[in-house]
Amino acid sequence: MTTNVPLPIFSASGLSVPTEPAVLTGVLSDWVDAFALSGKALNTELTTPQGQLAQSQAYMLTVLNAGMLQIINGVDPATSSGRFQDALGRIYFLTRQPATYATVQAVVTGVVGATLPVGSQASSADGTIWVTTSAVTFGPTGTTSVEFRASVAGSGPSVGINGLRIYQQRAGWETVSNDAPSAPGVDVESRQTFETRRAESVSIGGNGTAAAVRAAVANVTGVSDVYVYNNGSDASILYGTTGYPIPAHSIAITVSGGDQLAIAQAINSKLDCGCGLPTAAGEGTLITQIIEDTVNYAEPFPQYLIRFVRPAVVPIYVRVEVANLSTLPSTYVTDVQRAVVDAFTNGFTTTDGSIVTSRARIGAQIVAAEYFPAIQALGDIVPISINIGLAPNPTSGPALTMGIDQLPVTSELDILVEPVNVA
Repeated sequence: MTTNVPLPIFSASGLSVPTEPAVLTGVLSDWVDAFALSGKALNTELTTPQGQLAQSQAYMLTVLNAGMLQIINGVDPATSSGRFQDALGRIYFLTRQPATYATVQAVVTGVVGATLPVGSQASSADGTIWVTTSAVTFGPTGTTSVEFRASVAGSGPSVGINGLRIYQQRAGWETVSNDAPSAPGVDVESRQTFETRRAESVSIGGNGTAAAVRAAVANVTGVSDVYVYNNGSDASILYGTTGYPIPAHSIAITVSGGDQLAIAQAINSKLDCGCGLPTAAGEGTLITQIIEDTVNYAEPFPQYLIRFVRPAVVPIYVRVEVANLSTLPSTYVTDVQRAVVDAFTNGFTTTDGSIVTSRARIGAQIVAAEYFPAIQALGDIVPISINIGLAPNPTSGPALTMGIDQLPVTSELDILVEPVNVA
């Protein structure tokens, strides 16, 4: 059997498939040759029945070729996604991190001695319902602190300073306030974030290095970001933009998300003997966790003190100017806000993989210009300038560098989008 349809070709550079017009031309040629054997000339107009059948055959072949390309791309870590990426992750004993919930620490006041039960509800301006994660009792001053968790998982819910309001009244509960913004939740681990963690996980089999500790902690369920720095010198240092103090021969570890006991166990599994841990919270919160060695000893089990930092949540504000053209859609404000927030939280990659924007992370530099591709991918929106800052409506600021005790966050409410007339 022969055919005029160009076939897929496997080579050293991978799989090459013909274009859709080339496939259609080949199918029509096969039809013409088949009818020519009986002495008939075939009309190949696409509006004829035979033209319609040829188009259907060409479509099926093109879809089959696309499926083969998807399979080939699925086994390459640089381009894999979805189920294929999950399978590659399991080779490294990794599973995709599930979505987590935003949380916020708040002070509640009420009748002395009254109990605020778990599940008590407050609300924020974006309509999110926040629920208490534990029951608390109002102390002698009528105040106590409690953690609220967003009722919906993912990166969307957020609340600013003093943004909580009582949503469902409880007996004895009078007020709620929060002097810091919420720590963000994260969406189900994105393709780009999972691939970054897979690449970094090659150090997970090591021991005693910053990379090994980081890989082990990043693999703890619920952890969304980790920063690890090893001060192997004989003197204490002030490290990063916030001058976080790290004693000599100590390793500083900052972790967002995850269970603190599981994090402490992961840290302990990778530290060398005698490695010190900082005692300062910096701008964050110092977590102290005792773990026991129940594997190598019988009771009484040796106990080890592990310390790490929960980063301070730092709101990042963005101002985006877009060209005020006739093609600007009516939804341009929310479109830009969502695109920037998604790129900020999950990273961004163009469809051809040629441009990659990393998500904003602890201790990392955030460059405003890196968000141009995410906005340009919207189609009819032309960005002119992007500025970022630590205060609303920044009119200048090409970049920010976070401290190793700071977690950058942003929300749609923190992003101002302005149309600008162009000549």
